[in-house]
Amino acid sequence: MKTTRRGFLGASVTAAAAPAVPAAEAAPDGAAIARRHRIVREGATPNFFEGMLLGNGDIGVAVTVRPDALGLHIGKEDSWDIRVSEDHYPHVVTFRELLKMWERAGEEARRQGKPEMLFLESSLDWFREYTDKVQSSYRKSWPRPWPCGIVWIHWDSRKVRVVRQELDLSTGMLTILLEEDDLDGKLRPVEVRCLVNWDAGHIAVAADVAAPFVSVAYYPNLDEAAQLPPPEISAQAGAAEAGFSCYQHFPATPPSPAVPEPPRSQDDRNFALCGRLSGDWSAEAQAPRRVFLRSRAAQPFRLDLTLYTPRDHPDNVAHAARELDRLSAVPFGRLAGGTARRWREFWSRSAVDFADRELERIWYHNQYWLACCLREGKVAPGLFGNWTSGRIGTAWHGDYHMNYNTQQVFWGVFSSNHVDQHLPYVELCENLLPLSEAYAREKFEMPGAFFPHSAYPVPSKTIPYPAPPWGYEICETPWTVQSLWWHYLYTLDRDFLERAYPLLRAASRFLAAYVKKGDDGKYHIIPSVSPENWGFTVDFRLNKDCIIDLALSEFVLKATAEAAGILDQDAAERAVWAEIGRNMAAYPKAAGPHGEVWLDIVGAPTEYVYNVPVTLAPVFPGEQVGIGVGEEQLGIARRTARTVRLEGGNDLVYQPLIRARLGMLDLEWFKREVRYCRLPNGVAQDRCRQIDGRYRDTTDFDFMMRMGIWTENLSLPAVLNECMLQSYSGVLRLFPNTRRLGRASFRDLRAVGAFLVSAAWDGKSVSPVTLLSEKGAPVRLAVPWGKAGARVIRLRDHAPVKASLEAGILRFPTHAGERYRVEPGVS
Repeated sequence: MKTTRRGFLGASVTAAAAPAVPAAEAAPDGAAIARRHRIVREGATPNFFEGMLLGNGDIGVAVTVRPDALGLHIGKEDSWDIRVSEDHYPHVVTFRELLKMWERAGEEARRQGKPEMLFLESSLDWFREYTDKVQSSYRKSWPRPWPCGIVWIHWDSRKVRVVRQELDLSTGMLTILLEEDDLDGKLRPVEVRCLVNWDAGHIAVAADVAAPFVSVAYYPNLDEAAQLPPPEISAQAGAAEAGFSCYQHFPATPPSPAVPEPPRSQDDRNFALCGRLSGDWSAEAQAPRRVFLRSRAAQPFRLDLTLYTPRDHPDNVAHAARELDRLSAVPFGRLAGGTARRWREFWSRSAVDFADRELERIWYHNQYWLACCLREGKVAPGLFGNWTSGRIGTAWHGDYHMNYNTQQVFWGVFSSNHVDQHLPYVELCENLLPLSEAYAREKFEMPGAFFPHSAYPVPSKTIPYPAPPWGYEICETPWTVQSLWWHYLYTLDRDFLERAYPLLRAASRFLAAYVKKGDDGKYHIIPSVSPENWGFTVDFRLNKDCIIDLALSEFVLKATAEAAGILDQDAAERAVWAEIGRNMAAYPKAAGPHGEVWLDIVGAPTEYVYNVPVTLAPVFPGEQVGIGVGEEQLGIARRTARTVRLEGGNDLVYQPLIRARLGMLDLEWFKREVRYCRLPNGVAQDRCRQIDGRYRDTTDFDFMMRMGIWTENLSLPAVLNECMLQSYSGVLRLFPNTRRLGRASFRDLRAVGAFLVSAAWDGKSVSPVTLLSEKGAPVRLAVPWGKAGARVIRLRDHAPVKASLEAGILRFPTHAGERYRVEPGVS
C-alpha cells in the first residue's frame, strides 16, 4: 500500500533539525576481514608460547616449528585425568561450627594483642591445621587436563629453512613455507598445510610436493608422578602407508596406600588416537615412550590423526580407527574446503570493521581462538582450554574457578551473536547443581544451592575446595548462574528459561536464606568474604557486606523473581526474592584522596591494591549502575574507576569492560594494556602490573604468562562490543564509548530483546541503524542524533512504523522476523 505524506509524518518522530548523518555503510564481511588479520610469523617458533593455535572447539593443537621439525602439541577438552580424591569432605564442618571456630580465632587474636589480624584461617596454628585438612584433596595432582601427546615431523636442518608461517583465521588453515636446499645450489619451496577438521575429531597435515621429511615421531604424555596406567602405543609401517595408535586409560578411582592400582570400573574414561602416514615408511623398534617412523624416500606427505573419547562415541577406540580410514581417503583439498565453509559460517554470525586495525585485530584474533576452544556439545574450557603439553595448562588443575575466571570466557558470546557457545557453560552449571544443593543442605543447613569456588569437568560428588576463606565467597553462587539470565534476555527463548530456571531458583533460595534483615530495613550479607583479599577477620571487621556479594545477589534475586513471573512459578517465593532484591544494603564507600569511592567491603582502606576491580561490582558484573541505570551513582562509579589500584594479572578484560560501561574507556590505553600482556603468538595473557598488593619487587611479573593459554582473556571482543552497543538495561545505546575509537561499524551484534543490530560511526555521528527482531519484542533505543527525531521503516516493504520519543528514548513495536531501519527524522 502506498504511504501517504500524513501517514509518513505520523510514523516519524521529529525535531527542529537533524544533524548530518553518515549514510549506511555496506555491512562488514566477517570472513574477509578475518582474512585481513592473518597471523604471520617469519622463521622458526620453537617455544609452545610462540606456536600457532588451531582448534575446532574440542581438539586444540599448538603448532611449534623448530629449525629441524614441526611439532603438533595435541589436547582435547575432555581428555582429563578424571580421578577425584574426596577424602577431605568428612572433615568439613558445618557453617554453624565454622562460625564458632571463627569466633574462637577472633578471641585468640585479641588475646595476642592483634585485633586487626587478617587471614585468621591461616594465621593461627589450629585454624590453619583445619584449613590444610579440607584443602588436602585439592593439593593432589589429579584431576587435571591430560595432553594427548606430541607429533614431531622432522627434516634435515642443513637442507631445510623455515621461511614463513601464515594462519588464515577465515579458514582455520595454517600454511608453513619451507625452503629446501639440495646442498648443490638448487633451492625449491615446500608448502605444508595443517588444519583441525571442524566436523570431526581429526587433524591433517599435507604437502603436495615431495617433502624433505626424514621421520615422524609420536610421544604420548608421560608423568610417572601422576600414577596413571601407562599409555598403550603401537606402530605399523609398509610401502604404501604407515600407522600408529595410542590408547590412554583414565581410571575414575584414585590410588591409595591400600590399593595403589585400583581395578577398572564403568566410570573410567580414555582417549584413543590413531595416526596414518601415506607413502613408504619404516618403523624403528618400538620404544615404550615413543613411536618412530622413518621415511624411505622423498615423497608427498600426508598425515591424518583421529582422536576420540567415550563422550564422542561409546566405542571410541573402534570409531577412531574407522574415522581414520574414512578421512584419510578424502583429498586434503576437500577437507580444507569443508572446514573453510564452517569457518565462513562462523564469521557470518557477526562482524566489525574498525579504521584502527589494531582494535580490529584484537576482535578477530580472539573470536578465532575462542571458537578453537569453545563449541556447543563439547566440554566447557577450563582455565587453559584445550591447548596443553606436558605440565603446560595444568596449574590449579586447569579447573573452573567460579569467581570470575570461568564466567569471563563467556562475557562476549551473547553480544557477538554466538549464543550457542554459552551452552557448554550451561551444562557445567547443571552438572554442579546436585553437589551444590547437597553442600547447602549438609554444611550450610540452608535450602537451595551454594555453588563452589572450584570445579572440575569430571564426575564429582563433593565441592573440591571448601576451605576458608575462598570457599565461602557468597558472590560465587549468584555469579555462577548470572549468565543463564543473560542467555534468556538476549534470546527471549522461553524453552531455555524453563531449563535454566531450576538453577536460578536454587541460587536465590540460598541467598534468601543467607541474607539478614537489619534494623535499617535493608538486607545485609554478614559474614561476607571479599574475593582473595582479607580472609577471615576478628569480629567480622572486614567481613560485612562485600560489594560484589551485594551487587550480584541483587541481580540474581531480581532476575529469578522476573523469571518466576514469566513462567508463572513460585509466586510466594518470587515476592520474597523481589523484596530482598529491592532492599539490599547500601554499597560500602569512604572518602579517599580523590573523593568518595566505593570499597570492596565495609571498613576497607581506600587505597588497597586489588587483583580484580571488585570495588566496581555495581557497574559490572552487578549491572546496577551505568549509562541510563542507577545514574545517581555515576559520579562515585567513575571516580572509583579512575582511581582503583589493580595489581594486574586478572583484569585485562574486566577493567576496560567496566570503563566502557561507564563511557570512559580510552581505547589507546586499552591497546597498551593488551600489548603488555601479549605472547609472541598474539594471545593476551595474565601479567602482573604493580606491587603493594599481593606482589613484591621479588615477584616474577611473568609467572602466569607461562602457565598455559588463559582462556579468560579470549573474551576481549566483549570490551569492543560494549563500546559500540550496550543493551543490558533494556535500552539500546549505540556507540556509548567512542574515546579514541575512530571510525567503526558492526553487523549483527546481538542485543537484549533478541535483536540483531547493525550500525556505523564515522568519528562524529552514528549512521542509520538496521535491526532484526527475532521474537517481536518492543524496541527502546536511545536516539543517537542529539535533539533530532527518528523515524522507523520496516525494510520488507519500506512501510513506516509508528514510534514515540520521550526523554531521548525511541519506542516502537516489532514483529518476529522483521527487519527495521531507524534514521534521523525530518523537521
